[in-house]
Amino acid sequence: MKVAIHQPDLLPWPGFWFKMLHSDRFVLAVHDQLQKHWVQRRVMMRGSWVTLPLETKPHLIPINETIVKPGWQDHLESSITGRYRGARHWKDRGGDVLAMVHAVDSHNLADINHQLILAMRDYLGITTEVVVTEPPTEKAADRVLEQLQMVGATSYLSGTGAKDYLGEEAQAKFRELGIGLEFSDHLKTTGDSIVTVLMDHDDPMEVVSRAVTDR
Repeated sequence: MKVAIHQPDLLPWPGFWFKMLHSDRFVLAVHDQLQKHWVQRRVMMRGSWVTLPLETKPHLIPINETIVKPGWQDHLESSITGRYRGARHWKDRGGDVLAMVHAVDSHNLADINHQLILAMRDYLGITTEVVVTEPPTEKAADRVLEQLQMVGATSYLSGTGAKDYLGEEAQAKFRELGIGLEFSDHLKTTGDSIVTVLMDHDDPMEVVSRAVTDR
């Protein structure tokens, strides 16, 4: 059982979907603390940020306790339309993306992103199970291991950014628990939202699935 773990980001970039594609189960870490300027509440579209306005202060609370202001659907629709209306695939895909946005009936940030992630997963044709665990109690690498054990993982697919805290000591804990560890080899072609890929490419999954070995 290969498992990936990621915070519930807003319409995230292709590397997020690469990890999901190559996992058997994908855990959304909704209990992590919201980072004020990170990508749970904002996303890069056409090289500039689109940010959801919050009711709650964007720090010191978990993502799943963060509340988005009313009207966020219209704000997101306006931003998406303004950036992509002239895109190659706007006419055949733009309405589908906007329908995903307006199908979400929630003001909870984690729930909003979770629902959008499920809708986009299905739209892309990815079949990986997406789950949420009970609230973990540990920190850093131990937190990852705690969640992996909750879902019966035998291997963990991590993003390359985790190499900073998954050092030799942490890797030894993985070995002790019999959980394999590998790092994503996604070939980054854009840091923009998956929406950019949908609007600009005939085959979005070809972009999502590109690995470094495909160079």
